[in-house]
Amino acid sequence: MKYFVGIDVGATRMKAGLVDACHRVTNQEVVPIQEADRTEQALIDKLAELIPRVLDGKKPVAVGIGFAGVIERERLGMVCHAPNFPKIHDFMLKKRLEERIPYPVMIDNDANCVMAGEYLQGAAAGIPNFIGLTLGTGVGGAIVLHGSLWRGCSGMGGELGHMTVDPAGPMCADTGANGPLEIYPSLVGLRRMCREKPVDGVDPEDSNLPAILAEACEAGDATALEHYATAGAAMGQALGGLLNIFDVKTIILAGGVANNFKWMESATWSGIGKVAFPRIVEGVEIRVGSLGEKAGILGAAMQWMMQPHD
Repeated sequence: MKYFVGIDVGATRMKAGLVDACHRVTNQEVVPIQEADRTEQALIDKLAELIPRVLDGKKPVAVGIGFAGVIERERLGMVCHAPNFPKIHDFMLKKRLEERIPYPVMIDNDANCVMAGEYLQGAAAGIPNFIGLTLGTGVGGAIVLHGSLWRGCSGMGGELGHMTVDPAGPMCADTGANGPLEIYPSLVGLRRMCREKPVDGVDPEDSNLPAILAEACEAGDATALEHYATAGAAMGQALGGLLNIFDVKTIILAGGVANNFKWMESATWSGIGKVAFPRIVEGVEIRVGSLGEKAGILGAAMQWMMQPHD
């Protein structure tokens, strides 16, 4: 049996697991990412320490990493830009980590990995064409066409979180652009809205804010409902434009904020309807990912699982 290590490097946590050739994820480990971990050397140290913890005596064929950021994967295995690691630019992660561990390494954008996992055995299983959004600290995206991730000419395509939905909207701290999707259906977006218009008894800085806001929605809090509706409307506008371009029939949402999609659903469909052609919208389905934290681990390992091996 061949084994692979999959690692999902997010904004606040690293999630890792051992993945076998039957796509089973075992030995999962989750470690927090502290501010001190956000340098090149500290990141390599953290990864090199995490990998042995999931091996359970197995010798993996390779290590796959999903990383939140703009990734050059084909030639260099380089993290070009990572908003959650502001001190890291054009970082040769693949090369540096391979100098520390005895296994080959491949990296990709984290949203691509999540959607690859969902495609392999999750909510997108058997669906060759779909649009995926990861709604976490920020918003990531992936486009799957004819069973393959669409990457564009530079290999960095699919950054759907940076689509503009309101040119007069708030500025994105990452790019300086106004009104990108990133600052609406995300932890960053919900925090911003809760600071600007507080919800009674809710701390905008709470790391569990999306779930806390959902509880407030359950209790009928009008402001909490308004915030999720605003997030949904922005997402719907972006998805409507994407549907006009790609004409797919399935949208997959994953990530912590996506777990509360019920509070965004009506506004999302309304936003889609304002932008997309009615015939294109017919038959479109929005699904929430089914694999949870396993999706990114499985998808990261899948980079190697799809390669030929001796």
